[in-house]
Amino acid sequence: MGAIFGTLLRRHSQCHGASNVKHAVITGAAHGIGKALAHRFAQAGYAITGVDIDAAGAAIVERELDARFVIADLRSEADIARVLPELLQKPIDVLIHNAGINAVGRFSEISIETQEQLIAVNLYAPMRLTAALLKTDLIAKGASIVFISSLSHYTSYPGAATYAATKSGLASYARSLSIALAPQNIHIMTVFPGPTRTAHARRHSPHNTREEKRMPPEKLAHHIFRGTKKKKHLIIPGATNRMLALLGKYCPPLMAYAMRKVILEKL
Repeated sequence: MGAIFGTLLRRHSQCHGASNVKHAVITGAAHGIGKALAHRFAQAGYAITGVDIDAAGAAIVERELDARFVIADLRSEADIARVLPELLQKPIDVLIHNAGINAVGRFSEISIETQEQLIAVNLYAPMRLTAALLKTDLIAKGASIVFISSLSHYTSYPGAATYAATKSGLASYARSLSIALAPQNIHIMTVFPGPTRTAHARRHSPHNTREEKRMPPEKLAHHIFRGTKKKKHLIIPGATNRMLALLGKYCPPLMAYAMRKVILEKL
């Protein structure tokens, strides 16, 4: 990776300050929450670079926003290394780790290979990308790094234990990183979304009879955009989600019972 870092630093010195347009990098930007984030930040005048495995979905967002996409499989360390030079078109003002996958079912019935893939995408990829970008000085001073965790950090997620573990791990990583990067004036924000009205949620929900109650991704994207502007360190979007987080924190037996009834027993 040393040769890659050297090349990135040289290219960074050539393009730094070349444009006053702010730059947002969003992983998983071809669909769902990531796509809504790309639209929201583009609306605010940001140049958008998306990272996604789905070339067809990425092409649609590219046309909609005049965005730029890097096609990569974030399960692969080699693909992550390949992504880095592609991100250095301009300094990064907002980096959003949104890409994530899930697997729902009885824990003992989900293969270890599937669980390893969840860990690779949801936890290792954000850590590897963040560390590499910080090492090559690609993140602008005063920038925001956003980690999309999950309400499961507070409520648990029976039927998706590995997913919940990756999202709690991401939140812990972000909390420590926030302290470490404060002297560099780099803002860290962790987001804990609840159920969101996306195809991803639809695929992994035990039932979708109340899908209209889930938060639209566009609304969530606005919460996240506003959070970066206000330099918040933690947001739980939505009053209901905040109430559930409080119940999970201060009355865990009650929340555990509710989650078992709502999710686990319906699998």
